[in-house]
Amino acid sequence: MTMELLYRIIEENNIPSDVRFMSDSAWEGGPTEMDGVFYNRESNTIVFTPGGCPYRDYDRLDEWEILYIPNMIKLEGLEVYPASDRMAKGLTKAFKKAIQAAGDFENYYGIPESKDAYNAIDLKRPLYYCIKIKGDFIGYIGLNGDENVLELEMYIFEQYRNKGYGSRVLKKFIDMVFKDGLIQEKNGKAKKVFPEKLISTVRVDNEYSQRMMKKCGFIENKDALAEYLGFIDENDEIFTIEIKKYYLSKEDHLRNHQIL
Repeated sequence: MTMELLYRIIEENNIPSDVRFMSDSAWEGGPTEMDGVFYNRESNTIVFTPGGCPYRDYDRLDEWEILYIPNMIKLEGLEVYPASDRMAKGLTKAFKKAIQAAGDFENYYGIPESKDAYNAIDLKRPLYYCIKIKGDFIGYIGLNGDENVLELEMYIFEQYRNKGYGSRVLKKFIDMVFKDGLIQEKNGKAKKVFPEKLISTVRVDNEYSQRMMKKCGFIENKDALAEYLGFIDENDEIFTIEIKKYYLSKEDHLRNHQIL
């Protein structure tokens, strides 16, 4: 933690100038990087917590507001972290449990649920992010593809749907992708990617995702009357699902927000 960063955190969060500072180092020993910053408005107190260890439940308590955690994307009560970050530990396990409990596997992936397909899920991938509220996973957002065109996928756990969380996160990521680029870590190296287009595939019976696509500015590709994806299941039977395809270009997004 540097003074420059601390000043910025205080200014961005409108913290009073007479705020009290405390630390929760959790042990005695040598110097420790204090890189977690939490604020209690009632007591007007900032607490610093050390890196490399859990945040001692400050991120879960209602009376404490998260001001800063490294790599966190703060978004109106939501916390978003890269899937490779320590704050995303357990994301894949939580997602598997949630999608199985909701019975969503086939609807989400377009193929019948099987042990092999289920076990193959791993969300610790480049350009994948967990979504949390007060330290609890509520879903994830991921981007696949090359550097010029990225395909979106997102899953919100069943108990957190229809609350606007998905749209809130997606709008933020659209802005990040097209304005600032995203840092992609691959093979131990990090670089920024600046795609020109985002695309998404949605089942025709998934009305919630279709509404979210339109709300966030995506355009439905209506070149074909109907499109289908075909799959072969574990019994070698072929089946298809009807889909809709959506896209959003950087040019259209920036024009719609009068940035060009």
